[in-house]
Amino acid sequence: MPTTLLYEDAAGQVAAYSYHQVLGDTGYVRHVVVDPACRGQKLGRFVMDNLASIFREAGCTKWCLNVKPDNVPAVRLYESVGMKRAYASTSLALPWTHVERLPSPSRAVTARAVDPAEDEALEAAFELAPGSLAASRKYPGRAVLRLVDTATPAEAKVGLASFDPHFPGAFPFRVADPSLARALLEAMRPHALPQHEHVGLVVEDDAELSRSLVAHGATVRMEILHFRGALS
Repeated sequence: MPTTLLYEDAAGQVAAYSYHQVLGDTGYVRHVVVDPACRGQKLGRFVMDNLASIFREAGCTKWCLNVKPDNVPAVRLYESVGMKRAYASTSLALPWTHVERLPSPSRAVTARAVDPAEDEALEAAFELAPGSLAASRKYPGRAVLRLVDTATPAEAKVGLASFDPHFPGAFPFRVADPSLARALLEAMRPHALPQHEHVGLVVEDDAELSRSLVAHGATVRMEILHFRGALS
């Protein structure tokens, strides 16, 4: 709530809202929504300019967000403030019963909760904004898990997931290679609620993993573009 902002028109009616996070040197724009009745009045640009100011005051040097590829007006807005496409992501739904269909790990790994002392190394290895994992832990019930290669336990880039059992879904969900997805999903499964028959996964910048999951029963919910830019 502290970073959810409401934007009112002259009559005091809510015309737009935004939700953002400050993660280290990165400002993450999570939501920008403008009332359809108020579109075409450059309100979206006003919201983005306001967020840019907030991020700069917080010491951020860059900002990012996700957008659907077919949301052409939003893409134009983000490009107009200097953001550019960084990569594509896919939101998937996978039945829990299909996890056992996935390939076995290509190497011996174990899974466990992430120790906060490991956050920095894991965020760097998987190119996450600093503070992302700490922010995930603030949500009740969130399971922040990692895979550990038993042969090289110091290796950070093996597997990482922040699983919300209430959604249910994992974001981020990242593995060093697609064969490790099964081990990470099996680590998430004990945290799942019994009423949920599927799990949602956001696979970022990993087309090979997306194809593997779809080949083993996952369905695509939506495609997403990740935009980034510098805050001058």
